[in-house]
Amino acid sequence: MPASRRTLARLALMLGCLSAALAGHVAPASAQEKVGLPSLDTDSHGAPVMIDAYLFRPADASGPTPAVVFMHGCNGMFTRKGKIDARELDWARRFNAQGYAVLAVDSFSSRGQGSECTGGGAVRPSVERARDAYGALRYLQRLPGIRADRVALMGWSHGGGTVLFSVGPGSPARAQGADTSAPDFAAAVAFYPGWCNVKAQGANWSTRIPLLVLTGADDVWTKAAPCEAFMKDITANGVPVDFHVYPGAVHDFDYPNLPRRERPEFTNPRTHVVPITGTQPEAREDAIARVTAFLSKTLGS
Repeated sequence: MPASRRTLARLALMLGCLSAALAGHVAPASAQEKVGLPSLDTDSHGAPVMIDAYLFRPADASGPTPAVVFMHGCNGMFTRKGKIDARELDWARRFNAQGYAVLAVDSFSSRGQGSECTGGGAVRPSVERARDAYGALRYLQRLPGIRADRVALMGWSHGGGTVLFSVGPGSPARAQGADTSAPDFAAAVAFYPGWCNVKAQGANWSTRIPLLVLTGADDVWTKAAPCEAFMKDITANGVPVDFHVYPGAVHDFDYPNLPRRERPEFTNPRTHVVPITGTQPEAREDAIARVTAFLSKTLGS
């Protein structure tokens, strides 16, 4: 083959590879940064407790962006290898692609706390973690490039219960963090939340913050029935809640590619219930669509 033809062939191959790469480029990679921030929680000397968090920013943002604060579940935010869990990473990358920043709060290892999945831990969703949520909100509101009035709170299981305690009327964090010059959370999302019942939250529970609650009908860990009854009661009282139960779905149904299995290591020592976790593809897809629409409505992009 003459040199000129070989050159043209190589050029065509390079252009073809470039076109294929551009076609496969769906969203820019998330920029992940570990940060330290003061919780509204305090130590024995009255000083703010410092906690770790992980900030994910949209790579191509042209101005200030809305943001979402993540509250992890009872097993913490990390895998056994010390990596951020697949669920949080999946949602963070998805939100970044939609134009939202994400701040994933580490409530447990920041305090030297391990798993709380069998109960009895010192980091409570109603107190310490609620204060962490509002510490994260205030941190984001002081951060350049974030829309201070467009920050949502989102949590799973233990973190979902944290969402309910955080935005409810009895939240110590809301009273402690009250600042008329700083907006409250603009929206809240709770996946299969713990403590989603009238006994834990109180018959007069309410919030002005738009709330989306998603749970699985077959979840034996954070059961749907008491949560559904509680949601119906507060909705009847005018609380802005969108609640949905997924038939056949168990705990962690929104995880990416999590095999369904029993988790005997997390057996409840009081009830002896063995949790079941696993992805439910139809529920996951619907939840992604619902959360996307909900945040688009409440936060914009």
